[in-house]
Amino acid sequence: MSSIFCTCSAFNSQNFAWGGAYAHRFAQPLLSATLGHLEALYAELIAPIREQLHAKRLIFVPHGALHFLPFHALRDGHSYLCDSHTVSYAPSATVFALCQEKTGSEMPNSLVMGIPDERAPHILNEVQSVATLLPHPELFLGAQATSDILRKRGSASSLLHIATHGSYRQDNPMFSGIRLGDGYLNLYDLYQIRLPAKLVTLSGCATGMNFVSAGDELLGLQRGLFCAGATSLLLSLWDVHDESTSALMREFYKHYIQTGDMPGAVQSAMKELRQQHPHPYFWAPFVLIGKLSENKAVS
Repeated sequence: MSSIFCTCSAFNSQNFAWGGAYAHRFAQPLLSATLGHLEALYAELIAPIREQLHAKRLIFVPHGALHFLPFHALRDGHSYLCDSHTVSYAPSATVFALCQEKTGSEMPNSLVMGIPDERAPHILNEVQSVATLLPHPELFLGAQATSDILRKRGSASSLLHIATHGSYRQDNPMFSGIRLGDGYLNLYDLYQIRLPAKLVTLSGCATGMNFVSAGDELLGLQRGLFCAGATSLLLSLWDVHDESTSALMREFYKHYIQTGDMPGAVQSAMKELRQQHPHPYFWAPFVLIGKLSENKAVS
């Protein structure tokens, strides 16, 4: 258990919030400390079953504190788990099975929403580049990216990408939310919305964080999005870096549109970004949750 929380603290964005000079100066100590935790967790969780992991695709259904862990970034001392496997997640085996039965919207439209500001200026570049990659995109920025637009356009879109600030309320997870152009959208609001998308991406800070209640029930945005009808989600486990997230999303959609393979696209995007940003803080924050996509190009 202590290794899990040490790993989570190793991804604390405060270590990188001091700016590029600080991150560059202490890059190697920060990376070495994080790899030590990831390798310790690999030894505890993966090594005992490594010989049984013959499949190319791995699906993790975590329990308790393991819901906060990036299994794809666990390391055996030489390589990360996502180097040899595609990795996706499910909040429970029941939810995973239900997601496989969903077909998702067959509408050709894609909805892209972005709320850039001085704290996250790269959101603008991200949503503009994502919109050029997705089929039949509608792009809404700033004050135009409202909850009303999400309700009306989201119900008729197969792909939904929202780049904004996320807020995880540990004291009251039901009020965790994302910032839109007219206020915050929380878990209660998602219960009132219909979003039958094949993929919903929340490109922001800690959008995949959940409170694990009794019976391993998760309270967070992913629960609300699944209730709204989404079949697959791409969410973050910690506060993300603005610029590297923009690059990761471009690479993800580029691979996904070409192949239709969501887990493979996540794997490829992480490998690509790791060449410029070796610390897992930059390339490993996002997790794919829900249905495994079919291997066909998106048009």
